[in-house]
Amino acid sequence: MSYLPPQSSVLFSVECVRKIAKCAVLLMALLLSPATVSADVDDQWTNSCVAGLETNGGRGSNAAGAYCSCMAKAAGQFSGEPAGLLAVMQAPVAQKTALYNKQNNTNKRIISACAVRVEEVYGVVEKKNAAGNDQPIGVWADPQVLDAIRAINLNASQAKIFRASATKYGDDLRAATAKIFRDRLDIKRKMKKKQRVLAKRMDDEIMASLNNEQVSAYQTFTALLSDKVKALGRKKPGATSVEKKSPETTKN
Repeated sequence: MSYLPPQSSVLFSVECVRKIAKCAVLLMALLLSPATVSADVDDQWTNSCVAGLETNGGRGSNAAGAYCSCMAKAAGQFSGEPAGLLAVMQAPVAQKTALYNKQNNTNKRIISACAVRVEEVYGVVEKKNAAGNDQPIGVWADPQVLDAIRAINLNASQAKIFRASATKYGDDLRAATAKIFRDRLDIKRKMKKKQRVLAKRMDDEIMASLNNEQVSAYQTFTALLSDKVKALGRKKPGATSVEKKSPETTKN
């Protein structure tokens, strides 16, 4: 039977305590490390990326979820720069090449490799989408939204005001969404507030041009639009967006 003298026993106990404390610190570091929240961060980045592609179109937009997931994974594996990748995906088609050329070589390889992979599986985006067109897409192409807009019975001058104000609403909401996701602070509250502020601005601009008979139909439209935007957020957390393509303003 081994025997430790009192002094050695004390030293042994101290060493055990130190090791236990060290293990506890290591365990806490692992539990609280960024790796434990990386899934949430990746989801937010991917949702912002998808929203940008679906809004602006371009290469890979026919399979935005797969394309963005590929880039998110590759950025983690090969030390890419997510902010730069997201900037390219959120840019209008006409600006994508210029932003792509400003990326470092790693980001360029990630974008190109994921695009090729997506096109192998899902096919190439139709040219008319890549080039852009005036047809409404996303929320603005929703049949209920289109019917609600037509029901307002806008004349030519009113339609011009509506189109400009609604397009500005969509552009600003998309930009604000991207910024809120980058900040990663109090996302839900900030999104709700920003949507409310931008919607009020649009209402003030458009309603000033309407006559009394049109107000009720316009309010029906805004209530529907609000529901559609909220539904986007519920369907894909953090992806609330209104597409950039101008809304239809066809008169009855």
